[in-house]
Amino acid sequence: MFDVVIVAGGKSLRAGTDKLSARLGEQTVIARTANLFRDINGIDKIILVTDEDYQIDGVLLAPAGKTRGESVKNGLKLVKSRYVLIHDGARPFASKKLVEKVMEDTVIHGNAVPAIPVVDSLRMKKDDSYSYVDRANFLSVQTPQGFVTDDIIFAHSQDDSASYDDSELYEKHVGEVYYSEGETQNKKITHPYDCFGYNARIGDGFDVHRFGSDKPLKLGGVTIPYNNGLIAHSDGDVVLHALTDALLSAADERDIGVLFPDDDPRYENADSRVFLIEAKKILEAKNLCINNVSVTIIAQKPKLKDYLPKMREVIASQLNILPERVNLSATTSENLGITAENGGIAVIAMASVY
Repeated sequence: MFDVVIVAGGKSLRAGTDKLSARLGEQTVIARTANLFRDINGIDKIILVTDEDYQIDGVLLAPAGKTRGESVKNGLKLVKSRYVLIHDGARPFASKKLVEKVMEDTVIHGNAVPAIPVVDSLRMKKDDSYSYVDRANFLSVQTPQGFVTDDIIFAHSQDDSASYDDSELYEKHVGEVYYSEGETQNKKITHPYDCFGYNARIGDGFDVHRFGSDKPLKLGGVTIPYNNGLIAHSDGDVVLHALTDALLSAADERDIGVLFPDDDPRYENADSRVFLIEAKKILEAKNLCINNVSVTIIAQKPKLKDYLPKMREVIASQLNILPERVNLSATTSENLGITAENGGIAVIAMASVY
């Protein structure tokens, strides 16, 4: 139904370097942009318009033109679907939710252009003076922009303008533009410092469970030989509970108790890896990737140092990140608080995402 044209033919003059090759975690900017459109129902193929040798699996390549308009035309030559999304290669932070909304609005209205209100104060320059402009009368336009393929091809055929924005050509030669609600996170990378820390978020999680159950003691997805289990509705894996909460916090979501309530029979004796996997899916839906996680286990007993490497492997595998991005440590509370006299286990977890 939809093909995607990603325009990546610019020379990054304002950035002073190839910003699309800059690293965002373990991906480049352009790879993250392209991967945004994978596994979205209704997208047939991804077309990357560039003259650079970007190594991205599963995308078709089209040559860049001298202007953005020429690059878009070259990409459109490979489009076979009824609808097309046109996206800037330097916008890697859009969410899959935004893409799906633009697709839906395009089918309903014939086109869709995401936009957000302007938040900065504006001034208009005329000669050597500046005048006040009411920002309430302006929108900041984003991509991906959706069109009926034949319509946007026609619009580009009527105009050789180097206009940055495809919706300008559409409105000039086809008809009225429909504005979808954009996202503040969907920024375009323009300067080198835009890549560093821009989309980073940090979340924290805490959980504690008492001893007193005949369930096996599971921590970090690993069964620990011990004569006392933790009281819980699920399997009581306090490590994965705290880590799940840290990931949900970083994603600006409600906590594990809200999403997976302890009065829901579906989660009775559930393997807590299920919660971790669901948290990861929530992050992916928001186009957020895990940078690293850190977990501190607080317990008088049992001694856990020999089991930490295996926990690290399990967590890394479940989150699909490198083991070196998982830090685990264990300590005691010097017989203070709930963990005193072997009363239970507490866990503090942190997660950074981007």
